Amino acid sequence: MKCPQCNHENFPGEDSCSNCGSDLMDADLTKPKKGFGALILSDTIEKLEPPEPLIVKPDSTVKEAVELMIKHGHGSVLVVDSEELVGIFTERDLLKRVVRTRLDVNTNKISEVMTSEPQSLSGSDSIAYALNRMAVHSIRHIPIITDSKVSGFISVRGMLKYISEHTLER
Repeated sequence: MKCPQCNHENFPGEDSCSNCGSDLMDADLTKPKKGFGALILSDTIEKLEPPEPLIVKPDSTVKEAVELMIKHGHGSVLVVDSEELVGIFTERDLLKRVVRTRLDVNTNKISEVMTSEPQSLSGSDSIAYALNRMAVHSIRHIPIITDSKVSGFISVRGMLKYISEHTLER
């Protein structure tokens, strides 16, 4: 994506120009005026009604986290320490960092296998922005932060539900 200010070529999905710092959020968008494209630009993540997140502490065992995920049918848990998001543990982490390496789920802590400093969004961010973040970072779950605290999460499953409700009804 070219910066409109300095013509520097930036990586797709960058928020600001790596050369001059200019805002790139709207730089390359031709905003649709109607239809689904307009809808995902105007609707915010709050419209998805993000579910309550599953939260574990950094010293929780992998087994505790996985049991919580299974019990609630979620593909991730958020790792929170003193009300601050410190990581996320997903099905992908389970397969790549636990199963593949044959870690002991009873003794290994979630902090040892979680993804630290995960991408996060605000409930006021657009659905288009969330979809972009998921695509650019190849992630399926994103925590929602409200007033510096974890308030929910969105997932590919929630996005698919939203998309099907707004495109298949026609």
